[in-house]
Amino acid sequence: MKKVLSCKFNIDTASVEIRYTDGSQISIYTPGVDDEICPTVLMQTEIDWLIYNEPATYANLVFSGELEQYARDMAGTHSLEN
Repeated sequence: MKKVLSCKFNIDTASVEIRYTDGSQISIYTPGVDDEICPTVLMQTEIDWLIYNEPATYANLVFSGELEQYARDMAGTHSLEN
């Protein structure tokens, strides 16, 4: 089983880059994922927050196919007072 060495967002390529201990790597082109799920503005805000702040969680949600549902569940749950 490969272990993750690093996971970060590369703003220059608009990709979440995952590097494994065996030297392999995967890049997730985030605009391509966004185009597939056609998010609303609120969903896009949640997705963007994940990309910048928790890229590993974003990658796990993409690989599991649960990103759209996560964004739908989280959209609109935050307010300016929180």
